[in-house]
Amino acid sequence: MTTENYDAIVIGAGFGGSACAGLLAHKGLKVLLVEKNNVAGGKAMSLSKNGHQYSPWPVMGAPVESNWCQKLLDDLEVADLATLVASEAGSYYKTPEGSYEPMPAMEGDGVDPSILFDWLGVEEADREGALEFFMNLTLMAPEQIKEHEGKDFDSWIKEANLPRSLYAFIISLCLDGMFMVPVDQLDASEAIRSLQDIFLRGGGLFCLGGYGKLADACLEAVKRHGGTVRMGTRTDSVLIEEGQVKGIKTSDGDTFLSSVVISNAGIQPTVLKLADEAHFPADYVAKVKNLVPSQSLLGYRYFLSKPVTENGFGVVFSQTSPWNTERLEAAHKGEGSREGVLYFEVPVNYDPEAAPAGKQMILTGSFCPPDPNMSKEDIKAWADAGEEIFFGLFPDAQDLVEEKELYTTKSVSNATRDATVPGAGGETIGLAQIVGQCGDSKPAIHTPVNGLYLVGCDAGGRGIGTQQAIMSGYNVADAVEKHVKELAG
Repeated sequence: MTTENYDAIVIGAGFGGSACAGLLAHKGLKVLLVEKNNVAGGKAMSLSKNGHQYSPWPVMGAPVESNWCQKLLDDLEVADLATLVASEAGSYYKTPEGSYEPMPAMEGDGVDPSILFDWLGVEEADREGALEFFMNLTLMAPEQIKEHEGKDFDSWIKEANLPRSLYAFIISLCLDGMFMVPVDQLDASEAIRSLQDIFLRGGGLFCLGGYGKLADACLEAVKRHGGTVRMGTRTDSVLIEEGQVKGIKTSDGDTFLSSVVISNAGIQPTVLKLADEAHFPADYVAKVKNLVPSQSLLGYRYFLSKPVTENGFGVVFSQTSPWNTERLEAAHKGEGSREGVLYFEVPVNYDPEAAPAGKQMILTGSFCPPDPNMSKEDIKAWADAGEEIFFGLFPDAQDLVEEKELYTTKSVSNATRDATVPGAGGETIGLAQIVGQCGDSKPAIHTPVNGLYLVGCDAGGRGIGTQQAIMSGYNVADAVEKHVKELAG
């Protein structure tokens, strides 16, 4: 049994936890980072198999310019350990006639509306209104965006009366993958802010070797500054006495002491399981139990004998692909179409070292509910819906598959957060960025237990997944540094 004292203990090496631990160690605090997996990165860890390097499922970052990932690498002085690259999107619009039309190349920076309108078949009579919508969106000031907090994005965008193809482009290609929630629940301020990011600063940010390399760099920063990293170590419980954090106990029986514990395990697993809900006020526990997770992805990893595409990533959408609450609930029950947006990522097309010569591995993903205990029948139905789109787009791939692996919501939960409430655990992002769970309504990084903090996509950040988690890491690190200094007198 080991008993050691630390200034701060971080549970989980996802982007929030690894960023926060690296920043705290860089600030001079004695830090312990504990991770249940043998690899870092959480939902964006890096895997390898038969010469292929990849994330477990499609992971696409944005913005390309002035992003939190590069800021973190620079601030931790580990930019030599992870290389960020941009990849051009290879998205496809499935027309009402059933043909897959590739998104045309855009010259220079940003999106050329005229080229976009031509691709989506926007009529001349509708273009002036559509252009005005894009201008209002991209030029909206922060204080104006703030006014839309608490409103759903679908109501806001429908006021512009856009053609259906353009509406589907914004919802399915841009927003569904960023937030993984039905558009009529998505908080408008979150959506507008993130759309500005990708329209003005680009989308399609990746890391050579997979995003897990970025988390690895953070862990190295912890070690360089005297911190300790324990991989393959599951936290069994957070130790609390009289409303004050005392440390953690691991599943192998070790105890580590600290007056600050920062959890990247998710708010529900942290409060309801690791810390024990008995230590929290009843109203706080009730609120935590009622929080809504994002939706999830499931799909395949296709290992191909030769390439079928030159695209680094892409989105396949149609006029019927946008998910709203009614359609998603019907699909969940098996009473409606499960065909929606499909995401694909091809690591070797932005990272030449990611696959053996002449080979290609493609990751696919499409919407499904976040329940890690989904039935085999439901898993197959959701997977089949995505595969039909994939082979519709790349019919030659069917004869080139050397091996394929299905990942499910259970895979996501096993690798990341424990299921602690019914129907949740396999969520792709974490806490859903819906009305009532964003901005001023988002859970605080502090909990009612003194010294217990939350980091990652459930608290302390906003915007696109990886960026949101790292932003949270910065905010929590600043708060914890202040907390520790106050304790020191």
